[in-house]
Amino acid sequence: MSDTTKTLHVKGFFSPIEFIAGDNLLNTLNAAGVSIAQSCEGNGTCTTCRVFILKGSENCNARTEIEIERAEERGFKDNERLACQTELLGSVEIEIEK
Repeated sequence: MSDTTKTLHVKGFFSPIEFIAGDNLLNTLNAAGVSIAQSCEGNGTCTTCRVFILKGSENCNARTEIEIERAEERGFKDNERLACQTELLGSVEIEIEK
């Protein structure tokens, strides 16, 4: 694993997923074959790709403007993120909304 390759752990998913720092969370999950709801093509409007950051929230980008709006509308907690709006900067552990 190189210095830029990081690890994503998904609660309930057997294998850790390697990614390159700066990758989008939703794209990383899709590429690994992890099932996650999504219906707005990653535009941040549907909120179906909501995940919970269990560890490593400091390794994610700050919420985007559209994500801030959705989080306020829906009362997201600090650890709730939209996968389509989340850039992975370092290793993270998540749980996918069921």
